[in-house]
Amino acid sequence: MSLPQHNPIDFGWFVKGVPLDHTGTVNAYCECCGDTRTQEQFKLLVGEKLGFGTPVFVRPFMKRQSTKGKIGGIRGLIMQCTTCDSLWPFDDSGREVLGAAGLVPDGMVSSTHFADYQKRTAEQAEKPQRPQPPSRAKKLD
Repeated sequence: MSLPQHNPIDFGWFVKGVPLDHTGTVNAYCECCGDTRTQEQFKLLVGEKLGFGTPVFVRPFMKRQSTKGKIGGIRGLIMQCTTCDSLWPFDDSGREVLGAAGLVPDGMVSSTHFADYQKRTAEQAEKPQRPQPPSRAKKLD
């Protein structure tokens, strides 16, 4: 079983060989796109990856060649947007995993869409939080 076209290893968020399993496709809010988008969901294991190799006669029937990653480590769910390739945590365990991997726990915006994300957040910050009351001053003609 292979990873989908949009995955954190091919995009460069993680190195090849990290224990990463594709769990499905979900519709979730992407902060970079500013809308609900289709996102690929992954289960990631970070930390101690203990385990042992599978016997030669069992390997053709196994999904993985070893049990490495089955014992120890921190597991969490992360998502990658299929539109902009940004990486987001799915829940609190995802934030913990991203933090343990040395990335920003609240998510990573892809470098190709970073300028659009900054522009959108700056525009949102400039908007007044409350509407301004109308002026009571009257014009003199």
